[in-house]
Amino acid sequence: MFEKFKKEKIKKTEKKPKKDKKKRTKKGGSAIISINRVTENSFVFFENEISVYEEKLKNKEFFITYIQNKDILSASIEINRVTPEHEVADAIIIKAYEDLALDPNDDYKITYIESPNSSGDSRFYNVFVVNNTLLRQNLSYIAENTKYIDYVALTPFLMSGLYSRSLLSPTEIDCFVYLQHDDAFLVIYQNGEYFESRPIRYNLKFIYDKFCELAGERVDEKELYRKLSDGSIYLEDSKKLDYIIQIFDDMFFYLGDLLNSISKINGIKINNFYFSSDIGAISGIDAFVEERLGFKYKAFDFSIALNQKNTEGLTQLDILMMLLAQDYLINKDDDYNYSPFLRPPPLAQRPSGKLISLSALAFVAAMAYPSYQYAVGYQNQKLTEEKQIEFNEKDKRRSEISAKLADLEAKKEQKDKEIAAQSEYLNKRSELLSAMHDKKVNYPMKSKAIYDISNLINKQEGTLYKIYNSDQNLTFTIRTDTEKKMTELLDDISKTRGYSVNTELIVLDENNQTVAYESNVSVKMR
Repeated sequence: MFEKFKKEKIKKTEKKPKKDKKKRTKKGGSAIISINRVTENSFVFFENEISVYEEKLKNKEFFITYIQNKDILSASIEINRVTPEHEVADAIIIKAYEDLALDPNDDYKITYIESPNSSGDSRFYNVFVVNNTLLRQNLSYIAENTKYIDYVALTPFLMSGLYSRSLLSPTEIDCFVYLQHDDAFLVIYQNGEYFESRPIRYNLKFIYDKFCELAGERVDEKELYRKLSDGSIYLEDSKKLDYIIQIFDDMFFYLGDLLNSISKINGIKINNFYFSSDIGAISGIDAFVEERLGFKYKAFDFSIALNQKNTEGLTQLDILMMLLAQDYLINKDDDYNYSPFLRPPPLAQRPSGKLISLSALAFVAAMAYPSYQYAVGYQNQKLTEEKQIEFNEKDKRRSEISAKLADLEAKKEQKDKEIAAQSEYLNKRSELLSAMHDKKVNYPMKSKAIYDISNLINKQEGTLYKIYNSDQNLTFTIRTDTEKKMTELLDDISKTRGYSVNTELIVLDENNQTVAYESNVSVKMR
């Protein structure tokens, strides 16, 4: 089905689940469709069975795919703890643009998680950035055929389904390493929560190229992967076996250095190590994990379906997508859903649906009043014809109605005045909100300005005595030991982006027992 998304001939698999046709006629529940853009396979998970997705089902379909780790920009960002809570999001976004050199003209989705190792005066956030424009381009050929993509996950977050669906206990620190053809990554979870992730260079293509380089010849790539998976690579001649051992030795020394660094920096101890790839488990890897890394090896092979072992082309990432989809269908949490092709809400919940409902009610109300008037007029005509004697009473009634109409007209004029006044008030509020938005977006945070200036003063071994706050200006009273330090300090401040400096003069203060140079520095935040 995945190749059908590319408008090519559907790739038929040799093994088909026997109950596939039966499943397509069942009703109730959602069928989860995992779309693996790397292996170009898509599978259906329904009623504890997995099958190849080849045609549209009668059941409600839930489509899920993922963003490769190499397409995710990530960073650890430090935010001063004194930053007000309502400014944290803006501060993280500003730092993300600076640290990751993001293009202001591009459209990005930025999400973040506070790191559990935040302490002291700083808070640390794991920040993830995805280019929305590129994401739409990469997924558009899928959406053309499925119409909607219900969930797009970040690869490091796929493992969360193992804990939410109780396949792993959220009481230890687990490390996951996964190799794809053109990507590879390492993810650490602590107590069932995302902790840290890193890209690694040893993807399947890298291993293949390295093997060919050592062997001095090109070998069949798929055949090499097959031998790595079934263990027949270890039956090759001694030279080829030495090449594989050398590659795996290098890879696990590299992983060991990386994990030691993470463990020391964060003060953690990894309990379990899971390793897998798009070609499945690699035979013999457990020995490298336990001997080179000293970790307890765990099989990265989670089973959720009765016929899972018989499904050709199924990877553990497909299983993780299905688990995450199950959790989403229960909790409906879109905080880390990156899909640009979500289904619209039900008609009654859309603005257009609400407008249609209101229009229908207005139409009924509008038709009811003329109908009522027609009936009353007809009745009055009959009464006038039959009972001329009641003319005076009817005339009196007419006068009353005229008075009421006049009263309604007066009320209408009053309402028009109130609406005009309210419109004027709303316009003023709109101008005020625009001004507030301009302040928030374009006006740098004063707490950050004080933090930056204080660092520059400390750099020149100066002393800050006073701070005056006036609108967009902050005035600092500063003393230094020498005029040179004062001059260098002023030059440093003027070169800092976002600030302009104004100082009247530098005064030699001899009133104290020690000689010091003092200056009032006015910093304007541009």
